[in-house]
Amino acid sequence: MAKGRDKDQAHKAAVAALGKNLSRRAKSKCELCETGGKLVVTEVAGPRPEAAGDDPSEDWAALLCDRCIDLVAGKKVDTSALRFLETAMWSELRPVQILAVRALRTVDTAWAREANDGLYLDPEVEELL
Repeated sequence: MAKGRDKDQAHKAAVAALGKNLSRRAKSKCELCETGGKLVVTEVAGPRPEAAGDDPSEDWAALLCDRCIDLVAGKKVDTSALRFLETAMWSELRPVQILAVRALRTVDTAWAREANDGLYLDPEVEELL
């Protein structure tokens, strides 16, 4: 039982260690909504290409604020404040794009449906959603 706990703690420490580089990449702003404040390293859940492996990586993590963490966790958030997803879905950073598109697909408003209709993703990115 202790082995699993130790492995989990080591994984969390490795994710947290990505913070410095992600903070530089994000210019100390949330990578989805671009607000400042308290930011947390968040791994992209779901399928990864085999080449990515299971180790924490900047290629599979994003720096997010509390609101965006709630959003990607599937919690209820005010949909009127989510228009930033229209910009974030075009991000060149794969983890940011994946998180933005996943979140956008859960929003049931006219502007979100229109944004989804106009979105084109590479087939390899689409597989990761």
